[in-house]
Amino acid sequence: MNVNFGNVADNYLKYRDDIPDSLIKGLEKRGVAIAGSKVADLGAGPGLLSKMLSDRGAIVDAVEPSAELIEVGKTHIGDDQRINFVQKYAEDTGLPSNSYDIVTVMRAWHWFDREKTIEEVKRILKPGGHLVIMDSGFTSASKIVKESMKIIQSYSTDKQIRPAGTKDMATQMINSFPVEWFDEWKYAKFDLMDLYKMDYEVKFTNEEWAGRLSSVSWLAAFKEKQRRNTLNRISSYLEDNFPDGRHKIPHILSVAILQNKNNLQL
Repeated sequence: MNVNFGNVADNYLKYRDDIPDSLIKGLEKRGVAIAGSKVADLGAGPGLLSKMLSDRGAIVDAVEPSAELIEVGKTHIGDDQRINFVQKYAEDTGLPSNSYDIVTVMRAWHWFDREKTIEEVKRILKPGGHLVIMDSGFTSASKIVKESMKIIQSYSTDKQIRPAGTKDMATQMINSFPVEWFDEWKYAKFDLMDLYKMDYEVKFTNEEWAGRLSSVSWLAAFKEKQRRNTLNRISSYLEDNFPDGRHKIPHILSVAILQNKNNLQL
């Protein structure tokens, strides 16, 4: 699936600011020191995670290939001098070698060329530094999600909704991560220090839920007319079935904390 999130940059910023505030505290509790650390945030999008890290005292290079996402991201971060957007790919960041305490990836590892990216992470991350790979999103536990997915599927060209990116090729999942990733990390000398998940809820109005769906990879890959027709159908469904327009949508956050053991002096 070929996806350009720049097509939905404004909605991505407006409706995907759903990373739980407890994420940063959870990382710190598990030994990932954020304050004062230099962080490379790969696939940073409009800088939603980058801003959370900066607010906790990190200095962040937000690496994102989409000019549209960077443009809306600069509005989001305002005059925050601790965040610098870099318009590059995760596989070739152009960042200095052996310079980062932490590399973060939120909702993006499955879009990367993983072999090239992990070599790039090894290059820029300090020995003993942390690679934190995260995924978050809504679950199919509620009726509104199930019905919304049915509508999206009905407008899909092949009438299918496939897992995003390389997740489509996964044989089995552990905490939202394909099992193949764990062997890749181990082979590259990244030790898995912690693996955990957290359930949480996000509140939406009808308009916000339609906006959230407009930013998902399936709709971002649709042609404009196809995307517009899908969203109109979803909006009609919401208005007909949920006139009060108030929803609590179950979400899940999955986190893998890895430590770079390359060139580590023991």
